[in-house]
Amino acid sequence: MKESSRSIVIPLAKDLHLAFDAELLRTHTIWQGPGLDVYGPPFTGSKTPFLCTYSGSVLWTMPARIPWSLGGAAGPDVQGSAAKVEFRGLASKDHSVTLIYEVGAGNLAVRIRETPALVQWGGNRAVVRRLEIGPSSTGLWFLAHAEMGHSRDSGGSPLRVVIDRDGDRVTAAARGLQGIRWATIEEDVSYDVSEVAEEEGASTVGTRHVEGHETRCYVWIPPHHEAAVVEIATVVGLAAGAQGDEGWLTGTPRAPGLSVPSGVRQGDAGTAVATRFQASETGPSRVHGDAFYEIEHFSLPEEIELKVTGMDWLPNGNLAVCTWAGEIYVIEQPTGPAGAVVCRRFASGLNEAFGMKVIDGALYVVQKAELTRVTDTDGDGRGDLFETISDDWGFTGNYHAFAFGPVLDQRQNLFVFLTGQRGRWDVPFVGWALRMNLDGTGVEGFASGLRAPNGFGTFGPDDDLFVADNQGNWIGACRLNHVQRGRFYGFPSGKPASEADYRMPRNPSPPAVWFPRKLSPSTSGFVTIEDPRLGPFQGQLLVGDFQNALVMRVFLEKVNGEWQGAVWPFAKGFYSGVNRLLMGPDGRLYVGGLKNRAWAATAPREASLDRVRFTGRIPFEVKEVHATRRGFHLEFTKPVDPGMAGDTENYFVSQYRYEYHQAYGSPEIDQEGKENSSTEIGVESVVVSADGTRVTMVLDGARTGYVTAVQLLDIESADGESIWHDTFYYTLNGRPE
Repeated sequence: MKESSRSIVIPLAKDLHLAFDAELLRTHTIWQGPGLDVYGPPFTGSKTPFLCTYSGSVLWTMPARIPWSLGGAAGPDVQGSAAKVEFRGLASKDHSVTLIYEVGAGNLAVRIRETPALVQWGGNRAVVRRLEIGPSSTGLWFLAHAEMGHSRDSGGSPLRVVIDRDGDRVTAAARGLQGIRWATIEEDVSYDVSEVAEEEGASTVGTRHVEGHETRCYVWIPPHHEAAVVEIATVVGLAAGAQGDEGWLTGTPRAPGLSVPSGVRQGDAGTAVATRFQASETGPSRVHGDAFYEIEHFSLPEEIELKVTGMDWLPNGNLAVCTWAGEIYVIEQPTGPAGAVVCRRFASGLNEAFGMKVIDGALYVVQKAELTRVTDTDGDGRGDLFETISDDWGFTGNYHAFAFGPVLDQRQNLFVFLTGQRGRWDVPFVGWALRMNLDGTGVEGFASGLRAPNGFGTFGPDDDLFVADNQGNWIGACRLNHVQRGRFYGFPSGKPASEADYRMPRNPSPPAVWFPRKLSPSTSGFVTIEDPRLGPFQGQLLVGDFQNALVMRVFLEKVNGEWQGAVWPFAKGFYSGVNRLLMGPDGRLYVGGLKNRAWAATAPREASLDRVRFTGRIPFEVKEVHATRRGFHLEFTKPVDPGMAGDTENYFVSQYRYEYHQAYGSPEIDQEGKENSSTEIGVESVVVSADGTRVTMVLDGARTGYVTAVQLLDIESADGESIWHDTFYYTLNGRPE
């Protein structure tokens, strides 16, 4: 929303809505009328507009300032500085939402749980903010209202304030902890307020001027040694707040229930009261693929759009899936028949969650604005505690401000990857990979230069960090980056990068693999083949492509301490754009897909869940490619026909590179600098091993820094089988020393 990019909107009734700013911890807008108009690709299919709006009538707003401060009881005009604040998450239970945050730091930190609700007060609807406040050794001032208008007589009640506005009246009252009181400050003001804005798909900063007579109403909350409750009720209307209307004030708030669960129960095996959806189609699933890898298509419930943006396995063997629209589903018995799937809605209301990881039974979900831990604390099958692990990055609300991850490495570091596209230099960590501890502390900018890193994970015995980034401005083609501390990967990134590097970025670190555009125009998720039941390529990567709706295979090797390698096609025939890959406990590959008109794919459906099974028939294929000082060493899955494989005329080798420039993408450029061209490389000799499974090629004129395309012509296996894929693309960054 323009008032805050980190807004949480809570419906108090069908026609009454509250918007909370999770950055400044203020209720920034209360409005009456229809709910929020949600925009963006997952909801409208369009990239713009992306700022959400609302219609109806605004009841009251709050200025863009932190409402909490620490200070003495003398009054807010002599209060201390604004408190340090930290949003900690929310709990959703019993048809209410509780916002959890901390005010102050160190020994002065106070945990507060704020629950908005709707009550009746003297025949009027009142919005109540219930504040459950932990023990505090110092007093707190809370700015409850700031309105353009004048205060008036409160009718003799010290716990009530009234502000006359132009045409109506705001009446607020406080009750609860003994010693609370109001303090009101009035003055003529003139100031500018910054707001989130958009212009032709770009995020900008708008300014709104505020001028007039402002009345600010503060509630003083005295020091207290035990948890306490303060409730503030607000009514808008000329008839509200009449003298003698003390019904709500004379009531007593219920006692605080401040405990936040330190541990969680495994709600996945709970009482299953959450909404369950049964697939309408039953029976055998449709199958695509080829003789080597069969693709099963799950039948999905029609009531939901399972546009998969993240997947991971729960401890009981069920599959957790998050979606582009911000929902989390649990797929029950996913390794069973694909013809009848049952999906249970575990959570909803997230902000375009684009990745998920199960850690110690809890779901760690990356939303656009934060990394969130979602747990089921009461075992009813629904997520009810949404803890903010980290929101330590800038967020504009732009449609392309995606956050991806998380990745957990073997040293228990968490990583989140932020899109650089459509970013600004003054927005912290745009285009960065962030590293943090498991509890969200110790956040640091680990590496920069990421444009749209929709693939993320680790690879190799040392759990090296990788991302698959997407082509565009400054990124000539899709690429697989080995992400290392302090390195830059091409796209201009926000602070803490220097503004000079943002305006004119330095040359980036090369990728481990360039993906040819014709094969992969929009690289997505990847996974390591860890199970031999998926065929002969164990230890290699499978990488998705969204637009072409296919899966590729990548072989990586370390040359002079740096990863590089080759890519082949692997499988196609998926029902939607391939987005997430996950190895299953059954040795099969699970593929989650999506598409819409904002990001199209060459696949028939808007959402899909597919499963790939190795048929047991081994394809005749180049299994591995190793760079040598003068060429390549090829290893095959089966012995080759030595006469065919030993003939240099049966190989066509060429090289090209991609230009590093600001323009969108790059053509293939040959060694002479000609665009849309490649340089033919001579094959001096080919030697076939005695057992026929290895071929060593010596090349003439191959250069490092280029993609080397190798096409195998008229080469068959020893038993006459044609090669499965006749071309691979090796990113030759270096040769062995």
